[in-house]
Amino acid sequence: MDAVRIDVASLDLLTSAVTNLAQVARRRERANARRLALARELGKLAREAEDLGPAAAALVARLGTAKELAADLHRESKLLSNEELRDLGMVVEEVQGLRMLPLSVLFEPYPRMVRDLSRTLGKEVELVVDGEDTRADRAVVEALREPLMHLVRNALDHGLETRVDRVTSGKHPRGCLTLRAAREGSRIILRVEDDGMGLDPVELRRVAVRRGVLDESAANALSDAATRELIFLPGFTSREVVTDLSGRGVGLDAVRASIQGLGGDVGVESAPGWGTIFELRVPVSLTVAPLLFVQVGPETLALSATHVSRALKVEPLHLCEVAGRPALLVEGRVLPLASLGALLGLSPEREVREGELVLVVRSQSGAAAVVVDRVLEERVQAILPLRGVLARFGHLTGATSLADGRLAMVLSAAYLTASAHGTSPLKLPRSSAPETESRRRRILVVDDSPLTRELISNLLEAVGYDTVMAADGADALDVLEGTPVDLVVTDLEMPGMDGLALTRRLKELSAQPRLPVVILTTRGGEEDRRRGLAAGADAYVTKGDLVRQDLVDVVGRLLS
Repeated sequence: MDAVRIDVASLDLLTSAVTNLAQVARRRERANARRLALARELGKLAREAEDLGPAAAALVARLGTAKELAADLHRESKLLSNEELRDLGMVVEEVQGLRMLPLSVLFEPYPRMVRDLSRTLGKEVELVVDGEDTRADRAVVEALREPLMHLVRNALDHGLETRVDRVTSGKHPRGCLTLRAAREGSRIILRVEDDGMGLDPVELRRVAVRRGVLDESAANALSDAATRELIFLPGFTSREVVTDLSGRGVGLDAVRASIQGLGGDVGVESAPGWGTIFELRVPVSLTVAPLLFVQVGPETLALSATHVSRALKVEPLHLCEVAGRPALLVEGRVLPLASLGALLGLSPEREVREGELVLVVRSQSGAAAVVVDRVLEERVQAILPLRGVLARFGHLTGATSLADGRLAMVLSAAYLTASAHGTSPLKLPRSSAPETESRRRRILVVDDSPLTRELISNLLEAVGYDTVMAADGADALDVLEGTPVDLVVTDLEMPGMDGLALTRRLKELSAQPRLPVVILTTRGGEEDRRRGLAAGADAYVTKGDLVRQDLVDVVGRLLS
């Protein structure tokens, strides 16, 4: 078979281009629908004009001609769109295929590594590998290398026993370590199994008390499954001496953070003397996944569809309380109940009302009932990775484009369920010790989307700036009357006074002639950029660039 080499940067660029073309195709579909609506409207006008009598005959004829032209334009555009979508679909499949690698690439170093380390540790270990032909996006494969390496070293060092200990326990002298991979729908299931000593819940509870993680009553109240989750806490280990090789529990918080950063989950099953199984569930691809789009207030957000098991309406009969917190009875299980708006800080906590829409969100660590305003649609769509400062926002796994060009944030199911259980508050990270000079810099963030305003503000505050916020151009001018700022970041499209009008107004004001203005928008066309800069903007950044931290770089340059 003939083959050519393609570097990863080129492949990423090709993937990005195909993703953008797919969004353009969706916007073209919306334009086609508007052309069809225009043709129908012209037809209605022609029929109404007929009632005006003979004097309107010429108008009727012209309206009829306009209707036919609009209908022809719609038919031609529809045919072109169908051809474009067919060819684009083929290209998308080919590009996705180029990105896929067999997991044999990931498993390749382990036979020799296991042989060498087991000899060093004085243990006999047999390695079994299953599912090497399972394929995943190369970015997923690369991201799995470090977590998998830690789990394998962990199993060899602290999971599997020596030959003497195994024989004493009545086990086969040689331990077994299994790496198993399989695909389930849009996810890869990767299991690291050992038949070693396993995790002892009794010992883990004692360790939790000894290290001050829990008091004795709280520790004893934990189920065995919840007790095993303790090993994912930072620095939690039952070993008094940590080896250079690994430590059961040491670093497992980093393993979980890495997997959750991929939009996945990690869980553990174990029993004393039986062994331990770590199960990693990650997306097949970080670029395309089935997403469920929901509306919360004015915001459109997305969740991985594989993490939403069902949608239902709230019935008073199924509402209850657990430990003073609202809960919902779903299929015989009591789940914590929370509003998505409250979890994200978009709205205050309130009582859930009868008939409200609830999604049952599941992750490896549990399930929760989450209230949303509306479910919009489910669609297989490209996901933009979050990089730079935004990558530290644990409740986000990425961003995706909507049909109108706006960005929608993709939420982490693991963080939502943890937050609903009250174990992981969704706080956006802020800089703990910004430089004194940066702290004095104040930036006005102008955007009609509350969530986008909050994200941009937290992005800037995380690198040391103070921020104030405004909902549109008029609101921004009111804020500026009483609050001095060093720079303005504004959206382009807003109701009332938009970003262009605000920029012109700021440059006209004698009190603000040198105030830097950055336009931040989803519109990345050259004409839009030219209009923004012509209005007086000092920089023009697309929200696609935001995930690459270009905004932080631009702001830093303008304020330097």
